[in-house]
Amino acid sequence: MREILILLTIPYISFAGAFALSGLGGKALSLAGSYVSIVDDWTAVYWNPAGLADAKKSFGIHSSIVGAFGNATTRTGIIGMDGPYSLKNYPINSEQSFLIPAFGFILPYKGQNFGFALYVPFGLGTKWDLYSLPIGYRDDGLDNYPKIDHESSIEVINAVLGYGKKFRNFSFGLAFGVSRTSILLREVDFALLDANKDNIPDLGYPYSYMPVDVKLTGSGWGFVLNGGIKYEIGSLKTGLAIRYNSNPKINGEISADVYFPKNSYYYNSSGGNPIFLGGTGSSKAKGSAVFKLPLILDFGLAYKVEKITLSSFIQYQGWGSFDVIKLDIDSASQTGDKILGKFLPSTEEFKENWKSTFKFGLGLEYRIIKNTPLRIGFAFDQSPIPDSTFTPLIPDPGNKIQLTGGFSREYNNFSYDINFEYFIMPKRDVSKSQYNLPGEYKFSIFAVGLGLNYKF
Repeated sequence: MREILILLTIPYISFAGAFALSGLGGKALSLAGSYVSIVDDWTAVYWNPAGLADAKKSFGIHSSIVGAFGNATTRTGIIGMDGPYSLKNYPINSEQSFLIPAFGFILPYKGQNFGFALYVPFGLGTKWDLYSLPIGYRDDGLDNYPKIDHESSIEVINAVLGYGKKFRNFSFGLAFGVSRTSILLREVDFALLDANKDNIPDLGYPYSYMPVDVKLTGSGWGFVLNGGIKYEIGSLKTGLAIRYNSNPKINGEISADVYFPKNSYYYNSSGGNPIFLGGTGSSKAKGSAVFKLPLILDFGLAYKVEKITLSSFIQYQGWGSFDVIKLDIDSASQTGDKILGKFLPSTEEFKENWKSTFKFGLGLEYRIIKNTPLRIGFAFDQSPIPDSTFTPLIPDPGNKIQLTGGFSREYNNFSYDINFEYFIMPKRDVSKSQYNLPGEYKFSIFAVGLGLNYKF
């Protein structure tokens, strides 16, 4: 094979804002996250560790099923890429769904409480069929390019131990733990045939864009530090919390597989150039990058009047740290097609230019009867992703409205929670720029959750 130039642009992925999930626990989620000032169960390790001081000895689990719908009409100008497509769960042509589990427990000890929780604060992903080989690319009519050509998966799992202590009307808490981040990013890119170096004529369409299946996988470890305070004045409760996941260094592998055209005429007229045999050229290399996660600050107020508790919150999300991602590629580790491999740069910077955002919301709990509280919630969440770096791998088309509801049923020491979430998202029209995938996008997300709790 002769030299070709691979143009690599690897996008990074995106439920709530960007790739953040909307929270943890049935009670909190049914209140749209308006929980930082009233949390009193095992989820305090996440929402506000000060809430551990008000919790009882208990164990709890919660699981959400998330359904994601999406439509995209890309406008790249590339034949084989543009057209209306739907989000797919390969190999079944249906919307994607995700199961997100979590559990935790509370143990009191000498007037103070300790808690543990295992949960996923960031996650989700997408699978798209956005590209097909154009007519004429292969003279046998075979489309051998992978069915799923754009794919993303991100999962951050936290295992956190917390401590809470109460002093009259004041409580404080701290939580510390470890975090495991795993990512998979995949897209179709395009290689340009260099007619001068290959000593062949400029062939034009459909050989101008030879598709390249680019895939990046990796994982890394980090730490978690959460802290918070709560203060009560009669029926008024306040809470302030900070949530921090360190930026893990992701170590993994990057691969690039180019799919060459199949054309007997050009194969013969070029003197048997193997580019036109319809084969593939592959290269792999080890790589690493620092994956940047946002700092979260959460402040809330709650007021209780008889059977009704009204809660509110405002949250700062530090997505502005997700500005530039530097990918370091170990050139010495490259295997496979060395001709392709030498075009993988040793260092590549990807501009994301996300902005820090705010989220705010309200929650209402009405204890209609003693052991059955009903809950509803509303939240408004800004999108951190500008048009200039938007891709369908990140299903965050704009500012979102979150509508929630749910209830609990209590039986002595046992209780269960059921919650519902629905996200209203705008249609987003993205104009072309250097780092995005232009087109029209529309997404919607719904979720249902079940929690089980037992007090010892």
